[in-house]
Amino acid sequence: MKRRMISILLAAALTLALCTPALAAPAKSAGRWKVYVENGSIHYTGLKAAEEGAAAPVWKLSWLPEGWALDGAHSRDGVFPATNLYYVKGEEYLELSCNGPSEFSFQSWLGLEAGKRDLPREITVQGYRAVFCQTDGNSALAWENAGGVLFLLLHKGSLTQADMERIAGGVVEETDEAIPEYRLGWTPEQEIALSRSVTLPGYVRDIGGRPDFIRFAYARQPLHAPEKKPEAVTVRGIPARLWLGDPKAECTVVASAATGKAVELPTEETWSVLHWTDPETGIRFCIQGHKLSKAVMLRMAESVVRK
Repeated sequence: MKRRMISILLAAALTLALCTPALAAPAKSAGRWKVYVENGSIHYTGLKAAEEGAAAPVWKLSWLPEGWALDGAHSRDGVFPATNLYYVKGEEYLELSCNGPSEFSFQSWLGLEAGKRDLPREITVQGYRAVFCQTDGNSALAWENAGGVLFLLLHKGSLTQADMERIAGGVVEETDEAIPEYRLGWTPEQEIALSRSVTLPGYVRDIGGRPDFIRFAYARQPLHAPEKKPEAVTVRGIPARLWLGDPKAECTVVASAATGKAVELPTEETWSVLHWTDPETGIRFCIQGHKLSKAVMLRMAESVVRK
Protein backbone atom coordinates (compact mmCIF):
# COMPACT_ATOMS: atom_id res chain seq x y z
CA MET A 1 0.00 0.00 0.00
CA LYS A 2 2.89 2.38 0.81
CA ARG A 3 4.24 2.01 -2.74
CA ARG A 4 0.78 2.65 -4.18
CA MET A 5 0.32 5.71 -1.96
CA ILE A 6 3.59 7.10 -3.37
CA SER A 7 2.20 6.64 -6.89
CA ILE A 8 -1.13 8.21 -5.96
CA LEU A 9 0.44 11.18 -4.16
CA LEU A 10 2.91 11.93 -6.93
CA ALA A 11 0.23 11.61 -9.60
CA ALA A 12 -1.94 13.99 -7.58
CA ALA A 13 0.94 16.50 -7.58
CA LEU A 14 0.29 17.10 -11.29
CA THR A 15 -2.22 19.81 -10.38
CA LEU A 16 -3.46 22.36 -12.86
CA ALA A 17 -1.61 25.71 -12.60
CA LEU A 18 -1.16 28.95 -14.53
CA CYS A 19 2.30 29.27 -16.09
CA THR A 20 3.98 32.47 -17.40
CA PRO A 21 7.76 32.52 -18.11
CA ALA A 22 9.29 29.75 -20.20
CA LEU A 23 12.49 28.26 -21.52
CA ALA A 24 13.17 28.27 -25.25
CA ALA A 25 11.35 25.59 -27.20
CA PRO A 26 13.38 22.43 -27.84
CA ALA A 27 15.27 22.35 -31.14
CA LYS A 28 13.37 20.63 -33.96
CA SER A 29 10.18 20.66 -31.86
CA ALA A 30 6.73 21.97 -32.70
CA GLY A 31 7.02 24.63 -29.97
CA ARG A 32 3.63 23.82 -28.45
CA TRP A 33 4.78 23.68 -24.82
CA LYS A 34 6.61 25.95 -22.38
CA VAL A 35 8.56 24.50 -19.46
CA TYR A 36 10.14 26.27 -16.48
CA VAL A 37 11.07 25.73 -12.82
CA GLU A 38 9.75 28.06 -10.14
CA ASN A 39 8.97 27.91 -6.42
CA GLY A 40 10.16 24.32 -6.08
CA SER A 41 8.09 22.93 -8.97
CA ILE A 42 8.57 22.25 -12.66
CA HIS A 43 5.74 23.79 -14.70
CA TYR A 44 4.35 22.94 -18.15
CA THR A 45 2.02 25.07 -20.29
CA GLY A 46 0.37 24.00 -23.53
CA LEU A 47 0.14 26.67 -26.23
CA LYS A 48 -2.29 25.11 -28.70
CA ALA A 49 -5.68 23.53 -28.12
CA ALA A 50 -6.10 19.84 -28.87
CA GLU A 51 -7.95 18.89 -32.02
CA GLU A 52 -11.51 17.70 -31.51
CA GLY A 53 -11.51 14.03 -30.48
CA ALA A 54 -7.71 13.93 -30.29
CA ALA A 55 -6.36 10.49 -29.38
CA ALA A 56 -3.88 10.07 -26.56
CA PRO A 57 -0.28 9.61 -27.72
CA VAL A 58 0.86 6.10 -26.77
CA TRP A 59 4.61 5.67 -26.17
CA LYS A 60 6.54 3.24 -23.98
CA LEU A 61 9.88 2.65 -22.27
CA SER A 62 12.10 0.26 -24.21
CA TRP A 63 14.69 0.12 -21.40
CA LEU A 64 14.62 0.28 -17.61
CA PRO A 65 17.26 -0.57 -15.00
CA GLU A 66 16.91 -4.03 -13.50
CA GLY A 67 14.17 -4.48 -10.93
CA TRP A 68 11.64 -1.99 -12.25
CA ALA A 69 8.10 -3.13 -13.16
CA LEU A 70 4.80 -1.63 -14.33
CA ASP A 71 2.47 -0.75 -11.46
CA GLY A 72 -0.30 1.18 -13.19
CA ALA A 73 -1.38 3.05 -16.31
CA HIS A 74 -3.86 5.63 -17.49
CA SER A 75 -4.83 6.97 -20.91
CA ARG A 76 -7.33 9.65 -21.94
CA ASP A 77 -8.43 11.21 -25.24
CA GLY A 78 -10.09 14.56 -25.91
CA VAL A 79 -9.14 18.08 -24.85
CA PHE A 80 -6.17 16.87 -22.76
CA PRO A 81 -4.92 13.74 -24.59
CA ALA A 82 -2.34 11.98 -22.45
CA THR A 83 -0.94 8.60 -21.48
CA ASN A 84 0.72 7.87 -18.13
CA LEU A 85 2.71 4.78 -17.17
CA TYR A 86 3.69 4.17 -13.53
CA TYR A 87 6.65 1.99 -12.52
CA VAL A 88 8.02 0.98 -9.11
CA LYS A 89 11.08 -0.66 -7.62
CA GLY A 90 10.77 -1.19 -3.89
CA GLU A 91 9.90 2.25 -2.47
CA GLU A 92 11.09 4.06 -5.63
CA TYR A 93 8.73 5.47 -8.24
CA LEU A 94 8.98 6.43 -11.92
CA GLU A 95 6.32 7.89 -14.22
CA LEU A 96 6.34 8.40 -17.97
CA SER A 97 3.77 10.98 -19.06
CA CYS A 98 3.11 11.56 -22.79
CA ASN A 99 0.99 14.64 -23.44
CA GLY A 100 -0.47 15.58 -26.81
CA PRO A 101 -0.81 19.27 -27.78
CA SER A 102 -3.37 21.07 -25.59
CA GLU A 103 -3.96 24.31 -23.71
CA PHE A 104 -3.67 22.69 -20.30
CA SER A 105 -1.12 23.76 -17.68
CA PHE A 106 0.15 21.64 -14.79
CA GLN A 107 3.08 21.31 -12.43
CA SER A 108 5.09 18.73 -10.47
CA TRP A 109 6.71 19.36 -7.08
CA LEU A 110 10.46 18.72 -6.91
CA GLY A 111 11.81 20.37 -3.77
CA LEU A 112 12.65 23.72 -2.22
CA GLU A 113 16.07 23.86 -3.91
CA ALA A 114 14.61 23.55 -7.41
CA GLY A 115 15.17 26.82 -9.25
CA LYS A 116 17.55 28.23 -6.61
CA ARG A 117 20.82 26.72 -7.84
CA ASP A 118 21.98 25.60 -11.29
CA LEU A 119 18.56 24.08 -11.91
CA PRO A 120 17.12 23.27 -14.35
CA ARG A 121 19.85 21.95 -16.64
CA GLU A 122 19.50 21.95 -20.40
CA ILE A 123 20.43 18.66 -22.08
CA THR A 124 19.56 16.80 -25.30
CA VAL A 125 17.18 13.83 -25.58
CA GLN A 126 16.68 12.07 -28.91
CA GLY A 127 17.95 15.18 -30.71
CA TYR A 128 15.56 17.53 -28.89
CA ARG A 129 16.41 20.16 -26.34
CA ALA A 130 15.34 18.93 -22.89
CA VAL A 131 15.03 20.26 -19.34
CA PHE A 132 16.39 18.21 -16.44
CA CYS A 133 16.04 18.95 -12.73
CA GLN A 134 17.06 16.78 -9.75
CA THR A 135 16.79 17.76 -6.09
CA ASP A 136 15.70 16.33 -2.73
CA GLY A 137 15.47 12.82 -4.19
CA ASN A 138 13.08 13.94 -6.95
CA SER A 139 13.91 14.15 -10.66
CA ALA A 140 12.10 15.56 -13.69
CA LEU A 141 13.10 15.33 -17.35
CA ALA A 142 10.95 17.05 -20.00
CA TRP A 143 11.24 17.35 -23.79
CA GLU A 144 8.96 17.98 -26.75
CA ASN A 145 9.17 16.18 -30.08
CA ALA A 146 8.47 17.53 -33.56
CA GLY A 147 4.86 16.36 -33.31
CA GLY A 148 4.18 18.53 -30.27
CA VAL A 149 4.10 15.65 -27.77
CA LEU A 150 5.49 16.67 -24.39
CA PHE A 151 7.28 13.82 -22.59
CA LEU A 152 7.83 13.88 -18.84
CA LEU A 153 9.87 11.48 -16.76
CA LEU A 154 9.14 11.99 -13.06
CA HIS A 155 11.15 10.03 -10.50
CA LYS A 156 11.45 9.68 -6.74
CA GLY A 157 14.42 7.61 -5.65
CA SER A 158 18.03 6.88 -6.53
CA LEU A 159 18.18 7.01 -10.34
CA THR A 160 20.98 9.27 -11.56
CA GLN A 161 20.90 11.83 -14.35
CA ALA A 162 22.68 9.31 -16.58
CA ASP A 163 19.97 6.73 -15.79
CA MET A 164 17.20 9.20 -16.57
CA GLU A 165 18.83 10.20 -19.86
CA ARG A 166 19.23 6.58 -20.91
CA ILE A 167 15.58 5.82 -20.04
CA ALA A 168 14.43 8.90 -21.97
CA GLY A 169 16.56 7.92 -24.94
CA GLY A 170 14.70 4.62 -25.10
CA VAL A 171 11.17 6.09 -25.19
CA VAL A 172 9.53 4.79 -28.39
CA GLU A 173 6.07 4.99 -29.91
CA GLU A 174 3.85 1.97 -29.28
CA THR A 175 3.65 0.13 -32.60
CA ASP A 176 3.05 -3.43 -31.39
CA GLU A 177 -0.02 -5.24 -32.58
CA ALA A 178 -2.92 -4.53 -30.26
CA ILE A 179 -2.98 -6.90 -27.33
CA PRO A 180 -6.03 -9.21 -27.24
CA GLU A 181 -8.79 -8.27 -24.82
CA TYR A 182 -9.34 -10.54 -21.83
CA ARG A 183 -11.84 -10.58 -18.98
CA LEU A 184 -12.53 -12.47 -15.78
CA GLY A 185 -15.25 -15.03 -16.45
CA TRP A 186 -15.92 -15.46 -12.72
CA THR A 187 -15.46 -13.28 -9.64
CA PRO A 188 -16.75 -13.47 -6.05
CA GLU A 189 -20.14 -11.86 -5.48
CA GLN A 190 -19.86 -8.09 -5.28
CA GLU A 191 -22.19 -5.16 -4.68
CA ILE A 192 -21.42 -3.80 -8.15
CA ALA A 193 -20.27 -5.77 -11.18
CA LEU A 194 -16.73 -5.41 -12.49
CA SER A 195 -16.24 -2.72 -15.10
CA ARG A 196 -13.22 -1.62 -17.10
CA SER A 197 -12.10 1.74 -15.74
CA VAL A 198 -8.59 2.21 -17.13
CA THR A 199 -7.38 1.08 -20.52
CA LEU A 200 -4.15 1.23 -22.48
CA PRO A 201 -2.70 -1.02 -25.21
CA GLY A 202 -1.03 -3.81 -23.28
CA TYR A 203 -2.71 -2.92 -19.98
CA VAL A 204 -6.22 -3.33 -18.54
CA ARG A 205 -7.47 -2.82 -15.01
CA ASP A 206 -10.91 -3.78 -13.68
CA ILE A 207 -12.18 -2.46 -10.35
CA GLY A 208 -14.98 -4.04 -8.36
CA GLY A 209 -17.77 -2.47 -6.33
CA ARG A 210 -15.74 -2.16 -3.15
CA PRO A 211 -12.70 0.15 -3.20
CA ASP A 212 -10.07 -1.72 -5.21
CA PHE A 213 -11.66 -5.02 -4.17
CA ILE A 214 -10.38 -6.81 -7.27
CA ARG A 215 -7.84 -5.79 -9.91
CA PHE A 216 -7.16 -7.62 -13.15
CA ALA A 217 -4.24 -6.53 -15.33
CA TYR A 218 -2.29 -7.90 -18.28
CA ALA A 219 0.61 -6.60 -20.36
CA ARG A 220 3.57 -7.64 -22.48
CA GLN A 221 5.99 -6.19 -19.94
CA PRO A 222 6.83 -7.15 -16.35
CA LEU A 223 4.14 -6.28 -13.80
CA HIS A 224 4.86 -5.28 -10.23
CA ALA A 225 4.87 -8.13 -7.69
CA PRO A 226 5.22 -8.28 -3.87
CA GLU A 227 8.75 -8.60 -2.53
CA LYS A 228 7.98 -11.51 -0.19
CA LYS A 229 8.40 -15.14 -1.26
CA PRO A 230 5.47 -16.52 -3.32
CA GLU A 231 3.83 -19.93 -3.32
CA ALA A 232 4.30 -21.93 -6.53
CA VAL A 233 0.93 -22.83 -8.10
CA THR A 234 -0.42 -23.51 -11.59
CA VAL A 235 -3.11 -21.87 -13.75
CA ARG A 236 -4.38 -24.26 -16.42
CA GLY A 237 -1.11 -26.14 -16.15
CA ILE A 238 0.99 -22.96 -16.46
CA PRO A 239 3.43 -22.20 -13.61
CA ALA A 240 2.21 -19.27 -11.52
CA ARG A 241 3.17 -17.36 -8.37
CA LEU A 242 0.74 -16.67 -5.52
CA TRP A 243 1.10 -14.27 -2.61
CA LEU A 244 -1.75 -14.64 -0.11
CA GLY A 245 -2.96 -11.64 1.87
CA ASP A 246 -3.42 -11.81 5.63
CA PRO A 247 -7.18 -12.01 6.36
CA LYS A 248 -6.53 -10.86 9.95
CA ALA A 249 -4.54 -7.74 9.05
CA GLU A 250 -6.08 -4.41 10.10
CA CYS A 251 -7.39 -2.05 7.41
CA THR A 252 -8.70 1.47 7.16
CA VAL A 253 -12.50 1.47 7.13
CA VAL A 254 -14.34 4.05 4.99
CA ALA A 255 -17.85 4.58 3.66
CA SER A 256 -18.45 3.29 0.12
CA ALA A 257 -19.26 6.08 -2.34
CA ALA A 258 -21.54 3.64 -4.18
CA THR A 259 -23.58 2.26 -1.29
CA GLY A 260 -22.73 4.27 1.81
CA LYS A 261 -21.80 1.06 3.63
CA ALA A 262 -18.57 0.67 5.63
CA VAL A 263 -15.84 -1.07 3.61
CA GLU A 264 -12.17 -1.89 4.15
CA LEU A 265 -9.37 -0.33 2.11
CA PRO A 266 -6.80 -2.96 1.02
CA THR A 267 -3.21 -2.71 2.22
CA GLU A 268 0.05 -4.35 1.16
CA GLU A 269 -0.60 -6.95 3.86
CA THR A 270 -4.16 -7.80 2.79
CA TRP A 271 -3.68 -8.08 -0.98
CA SER A 272 -3.68 -11.57 -2.42
CA VAL A 273 -1.70 -11.46 -5.69
CA LEU A 274 -1.44 -14.02 -8.50
CA HIS A 275 0.96 -13.77 -11.47
CA TRP A 276 1.36 -16.01 -14.53
CA THR A 277 2.57 -15.70 -18.13
CA ASP A 278 1.00 -17.23 -21.24
CA PRO A 279 3.92 -19.15 -22.86
CA GLU A 280 2.41 -18.80 -26.35
CA THR A 281 1.75 -15.05 -26.39
CA GLY A 282 4.18 -13.82 -23.72
CA ILE A 283 1.33 -11.86 -22.13
CA ARG A 284 1.71 -11.49 -18.37
CA PHE A 285 -1.38 -11.62 -16.14
CA CYS A 286 -1.95 -10.34 -12.63
CA ILE A 287 -4.97 -10.67 -10.35
CA GLN A 288 -5.20 -8.90 -6.99
CA GLY A 289 -7.90 -9.41 -4.40
CA HIS A 290 -8.47 -8.02 -0.92
CA LYS A 291 -8.13 -10.86 1.64
CA LEU A 292 -9.14 -13.46 -0.95
CA SER A 293 -8.31 -17.13 -0.44
CA LYS A 294 -6.11 -19.34 -2.59
CA ALA A 295 -9.14 -21.19 -3.97
CA VAL A 296 -10.89 -17.96 -4.98
CA MET A 297 -7.76 -16.50 -6.61
CA LEU A 298 -7.14 -19.65 -8.64
CA ARG A 299 -10.78 -19.93 -9.66
CA MET A 300 -10.69 -16.37 -11.02
CA ALA A 301 -7.47 -17.11 -12.92
CA GLU A 302 -8.89 -20.29 -14.42
CA SER A 303 -11.92 -18.29 -15.61
CA VAL A 304 -9.94 -15.74 -17.68
CA VAL A 305 -11.25 -15.74 -21.25
CA ARG A 306 -10.37 -13.85 -24.38
CA LYS A 307 -13.15 -11.64 -25.72
